[in-house]
Amino acid sequence: MTKIIMLFLLILLSLDLYAAKRERGQYATNNFKGQKYYLDACSSCHGAGSRGGNMESIREWKKLFSNNASELYDLHLDEKNTQKVLTYLKSEQFFKEKIRMLPFLQEFAYDSENIPTCY
Repeated sequence: MTKIIMLFLLILLSLDLYAAKRERGQYATNNFKGQKYYLDACSSCHGAGSRGGNMESIREWKKLFSNNASELYDLHLDEKNTQKVLTYLKSEQFFKEKIRMLPFLQEFAYDSENIPTCY
């Protein structure tokens, strides 16, 4: 009986060590700041970054963020309860954060190589 318990504990320990050594999944981002900015500002309406990024192509995201994000701003004009979003899109904070947020969104754009199949 003791040998069975020891064997069981050894198996559990080896599984735990294997889990600790596993690398991050292929759809994990290295752009943690961009991910944080997106999650803080956009995810409440647009969902997880992999889902939000998938709304546009890489080129379309670049266009939306160009010209002081005027097109991104215009897209949010006709939506209900967007005053907070519009204020954010015109803020100094957004203009600092968009430098990291844009590459994060492009990373999960529908034409990128990182299209997630599971959430």
